[in-house]
Amino acid sequence: MVNAILGDGAKIGEAGKHFTDSQDKDSSFRNISSTWTAQCMSFDQGRQKLATQQSQIQDHREALSGWKPVVDAKGRFAVRRLADGRDFVPTEHALKQIAVVGETSDWFLQDLRSPKKSNKVKEEHKFQRDRSDSELLVKVVEHTLFNKERIDQDKKRLFRTWSDGTLRALLSEQYAIVNNEWYLAVLQELIPGGLLSHWRGDADTIFGNVLIPDTIRQESDSAYGGMLSVGNSEIGLRRIMSLPSTFRAICMNGCIWGECKGDSVRKVHRGDVDLSSLKHEIQQNLNKQIPLLDSGITQMLGTRSRGFGNASTIQMLCALAKTLRINRKNMVGVRNSFDIETAILGNSAKTSFGLIAALTRHGQSLSANEWVSFDQLGGNLTTQTDSKWNSMRALACTITDDDEIKKTIGINV
Repeated sequence: MVNAILGDGAKIGEAGKHFTDSQDKDSSFRNISSTWTAQCMSFDQGRQKLATQQSQIQDHREALSGWKPVVDAKGRFAVRRLADGRDFVPTEHALKQIAVVGETSDWFLQDLRSPKKSNKVKEEHKFQRDRSDSELLVKVVEHTLFNKERIDQDKKRLFRTWSDGTLRALLSEQYAIVNNEWYLAVLQELIPGGLLSHWRGDADTIFGNVLIPDTIRQESDSAYGGMLSVGNSEIGLRRIMSLPSTFRAICMNGCIWGECKGDSVRKVHRGDVDLSSLKHEIQQNLNKQIPLLDSGITQMLGTRSRGFGNASTIQMLCALAKTLRINRKNMVGVRNSFDIETAILGNSAKTSFGLIAALTRHGQSLSANEWVSFDQLGGNLTTQTDSKWNSMRALACTITDDDEIKKTIGINV
């Protein structure tokens, strides 16, 4: 039974019996594969890694007039800080922000830096972008972002640079940075003994899971537990977030977990940030989420009783794609992941549980943002009502056209 409601100043690990009655404090993660735990990090390790990376960051709150677009010594498009003459090559994210502030096409700016692909199978690219493309990009950015007739050149903005010579972000001066190391320190205080699993990103943006101590529940076929999906971006990629999740302990990539219904912290990075108030908000958020983990595990396991009925696997995958609006490229990955789950689960894979497993397994192969979105899709399927599941099965039975199947999940029938 979960009983982790906290009072002000309490730590999650001090509440109740660490969320289960069957395990003691010293065996928090005994059911997790040792191969998995070896890939996890402690909070101290995570914070040290962030601190090392953050030493490479330098933020400049300066006007556009203190910068100019240039072609650097390697022929790349860059922006030069006039105060010291250093050139910084914008990342894809920073270039998008340059386009937004300059009120121009993000696609066009990105395209001028992207190699042109060839239609011929044996040729990787038609041609590489060169200095002339960088010069054109400079002209475009001069005409948009650095055009004093259009954009206030004296208004201060936040330029985030790294010592590796990259510009990571161009933000409003009012953009409020919530430091990632601070966020991890707060989580460490509130969840002592937690482990960081599947940690991605860098000092700019973090994505990952916090395994909650002593939430593992032993089932006849496996072990399941609760965790939190957490993240934050210092450069405008996402708000601070924390969402309750579930996972399957025997699966070393943690492929089974879905978002459970619960309150979430979604702090907007704007204006002055009261860290004391934000910390309290995070604590209250966790108070409401942790008790959901036990019911979330039960709900996820309940999806094993939802079979495909008269629909074939191919039809159910098509219905899944249509219901959750997943494109064909990703459905090819989901289909391959479903094959893997079938090898693990056997006929039990032909259930909602199997589809959730395929969704979240595929998500592990994607970029951080996409990974989180596929875990949330798994959560959507977990919390699906019986009525919606039956509707999805009914939809599946109507999908019989070979061309439609190929278009939807990329397979020839």
